[in-house]
Amino acid sequence: MSKNTDQNVLSSVKNAMQILRLFKLNQNELGVSEIAKNLGIPKGTAHRLIKTLAQENFLTKNPRTNRYRLGLSLLSLGGVITTQTEIYQEALPILQSVVNSVQETAHICLLEKTEVVYLLRVENRATVPLVTRIGRRNPIHCTSEGLVILAYQHEDRINQVLSNELYPYTSKTITDPTILKEKLRTIKEQGYALAIDQFYEGFVSIAAPIRDYTEEVVSSLAIVGPKTRITEDNYPFFIEKMIKAAEEISELLGYYYSGN
Repeated sequence: MSKNTDQNVLSSVKNAMQILRLFKLNQNELGVSEIAKNLGIPKGTAHRLIKTLAQENFLTKNPRTNRYRLGLSLLSLGGVITTQTEIYQEALPILQSVVNSVQETAHICLLEKTEVVYLLRVENRATVPLVTRIGRRNPIHCTSEGLVILAYQHEDRINQVLSNELYPYTSKTITDPTILKEKLRTIKEQGYALAIDQFYEGFVSIAAPIRDYTEEVVSSLAIVGPKTRITEDNYPFFIEKMIKAAEEISELLGYYYSGN
């Protein structure tokens, strides 16, 4: 396959994915012209891509409006995502135990492109913790939950993330790729990540890596709270709790922890 052919295929795949992402709850049907305009591609190209997606049942045509909506093939893929979420649901008691112990908000996150996505979250509330399964996204470079996952990725993946714009969310946010790479090496050596004033001024987050049966780091467990409560003196307490809980969740995902 020639280089040009490879590029054409990749471009088609990218456009197809972007078509699917155009559909929203308040815009669940789209016409060919709308799709072409939104993506900035010729109408003929949009029509060919839509036809292919419809053949594979990723899109379905409404015969009354001649417009398209998402098809049932996405439902089957959604089942895979739901199953993954359900697997992590088994970790909910551990997450709640962490919140009860440290009295701070805790969450489990996954890596997606240049962001971390919240899978589970338990908030620190006075009585019963509020549990939410959110799709909220945070940046990687200035959050402990993002950095602790990135630290265990391959060099190419690290370079890919750090080559993007690293926005300074606070006056103390680290945006220098060289400094961040050094920080990632330290995180990997010590087994946890600590972020102070990086995403929100006056807040601290501490995260530990979660592994699955492949022994790869696939997610992270993190707590976040104000500097008035998570202080330098009690860092060791929080770090110990996070590492222990992350190891317990890793075991639920099939990782064998030797204790070494």
